[in-house]
Amino acid sequence: MKSFLAVLALITIVSSSSIAFADTDYDEKLAFAGSLEETLGHFWAIEQNLDDNNAELALVHATHPIAELYASMKPDLQKNDPQLDAHIQQILMDLGKKTGKDVTRQDAQKALDEAKEVVEIARTAIVGNEISQDPNFKMQLMQGLLGTSKGEYEEGVANGQINMMAEFQDGSAFVWRSEQIYDTIKSGIPQHNAEELDKFYAELWDGYKARANPEDIATNANAIIHELDEVQGVESEEVELLSYVENVRSLLQQTKEQYASGNTDVALSLATKAYLDNFEYLESSVGKQNPELKNDMEQMMRVELRDMIKNGSPASEVNTHIDKILLKMNDVAKIVPEFPFGAVIVMTSVVGIVVAITKVKGYKLIQN
Repeated sequence: MKSFLAVLALITIVSSSSIAFADTDYDEKLAFAGSLEETLGHFWAIEQNLDDNNAELALVHATHPIAELYASMKPDLQKNDPQLDAHIQQILMDLGKKTGKDVTRQDAQKALDEAKEVVEIARTAIVGNEISQDPNFKMQLMQGLLGTSKGEYEEGVANGQINMMAEFQDGSAFVWRSEQIYDTIKSGIPQHNAEELDKFYAELWDGYKARANPEDIATNANAIIHELDEVQGVESEEVELLSYVENVRSLLQQTKEQYASGNTDVALSLATKAYLDNFEYLESSVGKQNPELKNDMEQMMRVELRDMIKNGSPASEVNTHIDKILLKMNDVAKIVPEFPFGAVIVMTSVVGIVVAITKVKGYKLIQN
């Protein structure tokens, strides 16, 4: 699962008025809000699967927030309000059994509504109301969700067929969530831009329904991302993929230091960011040249390293494992320069977001 954080980790905030929010605090709030948006996307996917009597897939999406997203949010929650952190952790941990096949649809919805409420409490506590009310911030969240959806779709669809339903649904859910945010700011967007965005969203959904080539889906998603750049009055700049290589190396070194110091939660967050925020942007390039290396890195970073930290493995073993990853990163670094395309980094000054919890507009997850 590709996290929204992957689209935000390297965002550089630049102010055209010289009053930039170019600080770590802002970036962290943007990343935290992105995790909340992905969480809401998974909640929607749960609802759609329950409506379609697919308890198995509903459970998959019920486990993703606690398994994939909570670790990156925990340090901020713990720092701000340990009781809120514990409450959110418990709600996310219980979500599977509270929405499972032995639970009525009504009771499952009650649990989901409770979870949505706590998401908004966390948004207020960590992101804050001021930052949470600016259309530019909303647009950045939309761009992050769309960027993440491209990777999910690429994993889920091949040759016009769905081969990984959960990933396909993740992509669908994140597109849906981005459009929900769009609906809250649409009235303030210039008419010609809004018309273009409406058209691009329609084309993107048509692509999902047709199981289009992932490259076509990426093109449609990028059209929305670039249109949002225009609305914000900013330009996009491509960066070399090697920037992600260096970021992975730096984050893994920090992981070693934090884990050795006993800061397990911080270490897990850093390890998560190294993979979800950075290496996943390299996977496509690496996979085209060396699929085995790509699979090894995914197993070592996403699964083994995170499990070692969660299970309290000795620091010496964690260090050794990270050193093996770093050694393989040398091979990754030799591959990625061969690909000219880079990750789009949005350069802009931003202020905040309001994300309204709105009802499903009619896009249904596709089960076959």
